[in-house]
Amino acid sequence: MTRSLAVVAAAAALAAPAAASAASLTVSPQKRCYSSGESVNLLGTGFSPLGSSTITRDDGAPVGSLPNDANGAFNGELKLGQNRGKRTTTYTATDDASSTLTASAQITVSAVRVVLTPTNGAPGRLMTIAASGFATGPTLWAHVRRGKSKRTVRIGSLKGACGGLKTRRRLLPRNAALGVHTIQFDTFRRYKPKRPVRYRYTIAVTRG
Repeated sequence: MTRSLAVVAAAAALAAPAAASAASLTVSPQKRCYSSGESVNLLGTGFSPLGSSTITRDDGAPVGSLPNDANGAFNGELKLGQNRGKRTTTYTATDDASSTLTASAQITVSAVRVVLTPTNGAPGRLMTIAASGFATGPTLWAHVRRGKSKRTVRIGSLKGACGGLKTRRRLLPRNAALGVHTIQFDTFRRYKPKRPVRYRYTIAVTRG
């Protein structure tokens, strides 16, 4: 699922105009897998100078249109989204002035997900953490917040192109305060509440 496509102000390239057969579409940064919520740049070359190009998905759905610069190049920012699982989508750029000028690129996107078990028990219990879709790795962190209380837990190293792991950790101390604790999982040691790639849980601590 594609969420948005926007023009990037900076020029994509300053190369000489390319022939029709040399039209290309590349993705930056290049990765085997991306997390839902990440943004990438679609870089096109070899299209009509000062024209425009339309981006479509392999299911025929239009993504948007981008202006070509004087060298027939464009640079567009694409925000990636995937609700569940993993999917590889082919994006195709077609020159609006000449439909024979086309180029394609594939992007694999994984949904971001964390499953905690058991869901009930003492605050300091060991929990099994199964995470997937954290392609912004290499390490998964848990940021526990309740009021002024702050706690950061290193969960572990992520594996595979799409960033997954399964391990056991204590997320809350045995003497955790009563109330609702918010836990944000992301791949940064420093906490920021609006990371583009994150997964959140709330755990309520009550009297037994």
